[in-house]
Amino acid sequence: MGTKPPHQTRQTMPGPIFNKKDIIKAHYLIEVHWNRSGWLPERPSNSRRKEATHVQLHRMGIKYQDLCPNGWKSLSRNGKKIYKLLEKRYGFPS
Repeated sequence: MGTKPPHQTRQTMPGPIFNKKDIIKAHYLIEVHWNRSGWLPERPSNSRRKEATHVQLHRMGIKYQDLCPNGWKSLSRNGKKIYKLLEKRYGFPS
């Protein structure tokens, strides 16, 4: 008799996939939730450039104001995985 595939749990679910829109939304939302005085010093590129994520998005031509009108609910399942990875990377409590 064959064995059943393992039950997928949070710990065993595959990681996020590359999706530009999900990545942008997750980075924007992490800054909205965790910013200090309007920017996220834990993000290395913010510290190097002395700029917030929303400034970088503006330079890329992205209208960040419309990215996540419903906050967390605006993220796809993949976007939520990216957000959680960013929280872990920057050392924020989840």
